[in-house]
Amino acid sequence: MREIQDHKDFSICSWYGPFEHITPKTVILELSEAVLKCFLFEEPSEDDSSEDSDGEETPLPGEFKEKLKNAFNTLGKTVFVKNNWHAPIDAKMFSTGNTLKAESADDIKLFFTTSTVIQKDLFNIKGIPFCLALRKWISIHPAAEFRCIVVNDTLRGITSRDWPTFYAHFKEEGSEIVENISDFFLENIKAKFPRKNYVVDIVLSYPDKPFILDFGPLNSRTNLYAFSWKEIGPLLNKLAYCCFRISRMK
Repeated sequence: MREIQDHKDFSICSWYGPFEHITPKTVILELSEAVLKCFLFEEPSEDDSSEDSDGEETPLPGEFKEKLKNAFNTLGKTVFVKNNWHAPIDAKMFSTGNTLKAESADDIKLFFTTSTVIQKDLFNIKGIPFCLALRKWISIHPAAEFRCIVVNDTLRGITSRDWPTFYAHFKEEGSEIVENISDFFLENIKAKFPRKNYVVDIVLSYPDKPFILDFGPLNSRTNLYAFSWKEIGPLLNKLAYCCFRISRMK
């Protein structure tokens, strides 16, 4: 039951609306059964080798391709794609410059059908409508991405997502980074997300204002980068109204 609720709460379809003003511009398209069938990878069967089979892939429905075309035009021709929860990060090898830039419907289909991460979601998650989220392409330096750990609606940890890489400016600007992220959390996220325990990925790239990349569940399977579950897990059972915060960037 908790897993189903996680899938609902952490789906970009659920959280994008309330946080649209502090998230990169995104177009979300519902995936019908016909479209899902096109995105599912199926190994060739014996029947596919028969003379009657032409070996062609199932094409995307024309109506959906038109929606994709409009989305590309809205977002500036080049996009980053994900499903409700995950990006096809393991399909990077098929992208231009190993970046997951998508410039066409064929790119999206290739990323989704070759990604084990995406296929696992499509095959295993039931009872949740699937969506395709197309996000305006933004070049983000790894040093600007931070994972924030929220326990009992309190920001308890901040870590670079490029851990354990250390960037020189962290030493001089570390306290300012923590302060900016903390202020952003208090003003824009605290008490506004439906869960009290979660992680949120934030980009802090000067001189731009911080913005949200994604929300995710907080559990023993979550990548906490500089932190361990042994440190964070016990905090879930404590009411921490007065907060201590730990930032780890080196």
